[in-house]
Amino acid sequence: MTRYEFLKNAGFGGAALMTLLTACSKSSDLSPVATPGSVDFTLDLTTSANAALKNSGGYIINSNVVVARTSQGTYVAGSHICTHEARTKVVFLNNEFYCTEHGARFTTAGVGLNSYGSAGLSVYKTELSGNSLRIYS
Repeated sequence: MTRYEFLKNAGFGGAALMTLLTACSKSSDLSPVATPGSVDFTLDLTTSANAALKNSGGYIINSNVVVARTSQGTYVAGSHICTHEARTKVVFLNNEFYCTEHGARFTTAGVGLNSYGSAGLSVYKTELSGNSLRIYS
């Protein structure tokens, strides 16, 4: 007997049934995490909105992409959407991508560093030209 059949036989129906099914879902029951589509935008590093990128470890979030400056002075970009449970909670912390929701950790290349980050993270290319930083897939 499926979970749906059990709950329906127990007298649950309509919105109550859907609420229970959603609440009972495990991550393996959910559809795969949607990864961002094509990414291609340019940031002006002279604007105040992007001032955090002047500092080592600084980051901004733009178009569901975390753009950061590493401790080596290079720029990296990764998805703001964590692959663990599709939460928009990824930030840049201690020179790696980190999800504040459950603690998933990823290298700047998107490789998972713990079990929560085992699915990896989408990362994007960066290209600096003067004061313009292009982020693209």
